[in-house]
Amino acid sequence: MHCLSSGNPKMAEDNQLPGSTLLNLIMFLSFSCPCYVDGVAVRENVEVHQTKVMHQWNGYGSAQIFHFTIPRAAIVSRFELQAVKLANNEESAASCPNRTIHVAFQSGSFPVVNPRNASFPANTWLKRTNVFQVNVTSRSWLEMKNPAPGDWFAAGYLSHQPEKITQRDLTVSCTYMLGIIHTTVYLDEIPVLSDRGALYHKMPSSGSDIAGFRYFVPTNTLSIQVTVSDCHQSPVNSTVGCPVTLLLKPASLPLPGSEENSVNCSNLEEDCSIHSNTPPIQSTWYYLEVARLPGNLTISYNIQVKVTACEKPLDFLDEVGVSHQEQVNTSLPSHIHLLKKFPTNRGTVMADQGPGGAPLATMGQEVPIKKKHRFQRSLAESTHIEITSQNTLTNQCPVIHWLQRFKSPYPFQTTFVLDELDPGVPDSDRLSVFSFHILPVEDTGGTLNIGLDIWDPHPDLLVRVRLCFRVGAPPSQEDSKVSCEPGHELVTNGTDTWYFPFPEPGVWYLTLDKTCWNVSVSSNDSVEVDCSNLTSAVELRTEITPCINDCGQNGACHTYYSGVFFYAACSCEDDWAGWGCTDGTNSLSYDSRLTRVLLLTLSNLMFIPAICVAIYRKFYVAALVYTFNMFFSTFYHACDEQTVRYCLTKYSLLSFCDFFASVLSFVVTLVAMAKLPEPWRGLAHMAGALGVSAGVQYDAHGLWVFAVPVGVLALVVLISWILQCRKRKKMYPSVRRILFFLLPGAILAGTGLITYAFFETESNYAYLHSLWHVCISGCVPLVLPSRKKKTSPANNDHSEEMLDVSADYVPELRSYSASDSMLDNME
Repeated sequence: MHCLSSGNPKMAEDNQLPGSTLLNLIMFLSFSCPCYVDGVAVRENVEVHQTKVMHQWNGYGSAQIFHFTIPRAAIVSRFELQAVKLANNEESAASCPNRTIHVAFQSGSFPVVNPRNASFPANTWLKRTNVFQVNVTSRSWLEMKNPAPGDWFAAGYLSHQPEKITQRDLTVSCTYMLGIIHTTVYLDEIPVLSDRGALYHKMPSSGSDIAGFRYFVPTNTLSIQVTVSDCHQSPVNSTVGCPVTLLLKPASLPLPGSEENSVNCSNLEEDCSIHSNTPPIQSTWYYLEVARLPGNLTISYNIQVKVTACEKPLDFLDEVGVSHQEQVNTSLPSHIHLLKKFPTNRGTVMADQGPGGAPLATMGQEVPIKKKHRFQRSLAESTHIEITSQNTLTNQCPVIHWLQRFKSPYPFQTTFVLDELDPGVPDSDRLSVFSFHILPVEDTGGTLNIGLDIWDPHPDLLVRVRLCFRVGAPPSQEDSKVSCEPGHELVTNGTDTWYFPFPEPGVWYLTLDKTCWNVSVSSNDSVEVDCSNLTSAVELRTEITPCINDCGQNGACHTYYSGVFFYAACSCEDDWAGWGCTDGTNSLSYDSRLTRVLLLTLSNLMFIPAICVAIYRKFYVAALVYTFNMFFSTFYHACDEQTVRYCLTKYSLLSFCDFFASVLSFVVTLVAMAKLPEPWRGLAHMAGALGVSAGVQYDAHGLWVFAVPVGVLALVVLISWILQCRKRKKMYPSVRRILFFLLPGAILAGTGLITYAFFETESNYAYLHSLWHVCISGCVPLVLPSRKKKTSPANNDHSEEMLDVSADYVPELRSYSASDSMLDNME
């Protein structure tokens, strides 16, 4: 069965794609599957994901989540990733720079990524498995051989760059999207090893060099052993044993060449056996690969599975608090090796059943419990445990204590506690294991917290408590002691909490033991001592929370949704970073943040001279608008900051009033500069206010909200000035006014506009935006017309003419005619 041949995951980018594209593979499989290889059905499954818009990394909330499902017994799983650039049109899209999209894949739960290499909070567990990273510029692919089955998640994002603050419609807006096509080829009908006896199998010399089998391991299995016996080969070669190699792996197909759990049977004279870890992963399929060694041989053999299982003791509580007393052998093979109960004078004990049903060894005393409905039990905040001795084990069958689940109506707020009627840790030689269930989707988007508190420390001894955890099965045992897997050991001598972001779903198992050290006062040496008779109270805290420590003081915890999946992540403030907003490497000091706020707010006081000039020159509407702008701009920027902030009212109201008043200030200034008669001036004010309010409500950041009213009124100003030139028969405004007033004002306004539109970034925003406030408010006294006064023109005593009294204005005496009446009204 050559389909079982596999290797390590492969990745490629762009032009590194193999000659046989994914599309050709899909077309081939669509027309040829189901196909059969050595009698085994090979099928394919295709998932096409709609393209999603990628966002620049600014915390996990900016990532896009993809979900995939890999079936059991997958041979190969291939992900083809396609990046797309979009803009307003194809020509604009071509001008968009190429940016790399980063995609992280994780089995079982959301991947934990750290693009900015920020530090994690102390005691954060990051030793995750089945994690892959792919970088996509235009087209890439990821191929995994024999992947783990079940749910897979991918998180896509753009790398963080110091963002330039640009105004909409002034530059090309580039959008980056990612689409993924996922194809899996898997075996559909792998032979199942019989649970009633040996299975005969023959490997012809002309057939495949690999044969595959599977066996489902039920709950409470202590160990499994797969034995190949009665091996015959033709023609007979010089090997002593059976010329095959055995590989055994849980959940997914074994990788050929892997030495993780393999046995070479060619040098064994007797039957060849391979064992699982003790205990094996519970309630899952184990896959066995029998690989023939080189040589044109025909091999036949028998395969038998032997299971050692623990019958559920009376002190086993399931997750809903109900005890189980049924016989496990009703659901296990008839040939398994069971641990049975036998009554004695001292109570019911566990014993190993040998041939003929005779007990072989005493295992541990049984502790009876009472059943009670879970909702009638009182809720405790934590699990209190008495550790009476170090875990030296004479029996490998653990006592399982299910921690009860108490869930809040809010997302990711679940507490696991030991039922008050549970017998606790019995005074026996059996290993006590605490277990709880992490649910997919409901729990995996939060953070698992496991805490230990030692309540009764002894002054002369240093007590160290060790917690071992494992997902899927209780920790294994070696030399009568618990053996922790690498990286699955948590140790404390006081109070500690460990954090597991986006925990792996499944059944988690915890064990506790302790060691004691006699600390010498006179020296720094410490000696390990026996503390088997020493009782230490330990508090075990196990709970699901949204974020680590609620993101501390430098961030806020938010719940994000991506399709049907949701997760919690921190949104850090003031350039703090990290999974718990604990990395302040790039953060500003309090003085720097206060300086930013003061610059953005106090720079609005530059409107005071403009307000005074407008009142002096009797532009009362303009003075009112400038005052309105100064007030709301000040409090908007005071509320817009993250740490040093003060919000006078709702942020949305402050934001609207700030943008509205900013554009309206340009409107009233241009209306004041235009030579309009009073009825038209009032109409221009009202039309500008209504149009600007509608535009700001529609799109406060759009270019047209500013360009349309300013452009129209600038044209009105120009026309009114041309009419004034025609009426006066000379330049209006005068050259002197243009050079010493209007030109400096235009330079100030242009400097502010260019700075505001093209040069602001996240780092210099406070300084350049404050400069924008200064430039715009400073240009107002220069461009506002001079104050008006009434005077009677010569030779016309029945009318009055409004004349400018600018420093450069010289009254001109002339006769008044009816043909000039329209021009006079424009003045």
